[in-house]
Amino acid sequence: MSLRKNMLSSLILTGSSVVFPLITFPYVTHTLSAAGLGKYFFADSLAQYFIMVSAVGIPYYGIREIARLRDNAAARSALVAELLIIQLVLSFTCSLLLLTCYRFIPELKYEAPLIGTACLGILSSALLMEWFYQGMEQFGYITKRSLVIKSISVCLVLLLVQHKADYHLYYLVITLVITANAGLNFGNYLNRYNTCFPKKLQLKRHIRPLLMLFAINVSVSIYAILDTSLLGILSNATAVSYYNVPLKLSKIHWSVVNGAGMVIIPRIAGYHAVNDTKKISEMLNKSFHIVLLLTIPFAFLCFVFPAEILNIIAGKQYLPAAGVLQLLGFLPFIIAICNLFGTQFLMPTGREKHILHATIAGLIVSFGLNLLLIPARQHLGAAIACLSAETTVCIYLAVVALKKVTLRVDPLICLNIVFSLLIAFVIKNFMLRHIKWPCASGACYNYIFTSLFCAADAGI
Repeated sequence: MSLRKNMLSSLILTGSSVVFPLITFPYVTHTLSAAGLGKYFFADSLAQYFIMVSAVGIPYYGIREIARLRDNAAARSALVAELLIIQLVLSFTCSLLLLTCYRFIPELKYEAPLIGTACLGILSSALLMEWFYQGMEQFGYITKRSLVIKSISVCLVLLLVQHKADYHLYYLVITLVITANAGLNFGNYLNRYNTCFPKKLQLKRHIRPLLMLFAINVSVSIYAILDTSLLGILSNATAVSYYNVPLKLSKIHWSVVNGAGMVIIPRIAGYHAVNDTKKISEMLNKSFHIVLLLTIPFAFLCFVFPAEILNIIAGKQYLPAAGVLQLLGFLPFIIAICNLFGTQFLMPTGREKHILHATIAGLIVSFGLNLLLIPARQHLGAAIACLSAETTVCIYLAVVALKKVTLRVDPLICLNIVFSLLIAFVIKNFMLRHIKWPCASGACYNYIFTSLFCAADAGI
């Protein structure tokens, strides 16, 4: 499958990650109580810790190794069997640990349904196998499967989540999406790709690279989830909700940008294998332009219209989170640059140690600032800590990567972005006086799509 088709499939997939939550998330925030939604966020953050531990670096390691062994069916099947065994054993262990320990967490002591759902998510993640299909560049299959499952999940949320106390059902539906995707992926693999089970497992050969990637994932995941967990411990469920609603909006957007970048990883790994540095630079420059087009307008929109966005998406009860959205609107740009230098370049070319150093620095900044700021500033303090940690990682990775590659900015793309921002500025300062703000906010979304069409003309 060509890179253009892979990119299109990935954009459709990640675009669905925007469209479907825009259908369900406003409904959920208006239906569920802020405290109930906060409990869901807290339980899910704990589940993500255990999923990260059970994955032990396999998602990125699997993409790289599958891309390398794509044409060797026997070696590929042996690799998949070994990685699945490792992740299944770790997932089962993590689920037992969570079931054993949850009673000692005061916020979840009487929330057994949430914990049971979290365990289901941990076990399902072991068979998700997205790394295999990404390494094989089967982005068309991934997109078709996900669109069907997500459509069903939207219907289930709208039908089942009817009352403020239905946050258990909401979490269950979200988790069943993972379970369904895992079942389809594993079944499809057995029917189409699996050739044989290895006579002798060679698990030890994966330990060293997985531990390196695991250390990276630990650092990244801890400071990515640490803010929510510390908010739940040092503050209250309402503050967790005020922080996570803007964070959810930012995550929806950066998933679009990062999804497009995942297409590039197996290609760069292949170019690195034949030492084609020119092709690597070309790929990174295209990815950089996509980052600019998708993230700079979003950051501006969140900074100028935070109250309007929250009122439309989540309701007036979340207006106290406007300052958080102004800060977290910059996250997609910062994280996308981190992925550009780290995930798309340093990792496929075997320079994981630099990513580890950067993530450790980010973890230190996140932990220190969260402890310092959450008691006094609550959700706003967590947002400041999150943005500061990601910025630290971004600067470190940029300094290292720019010694090896050169990024060139296309003036046409910059002009498109500036022109779009000027339109938004005019809307904000002049048209807003004469029309209702929902219309003005809707008009501002148009400049994002204008930039995307200009990107197509530029050949991205």
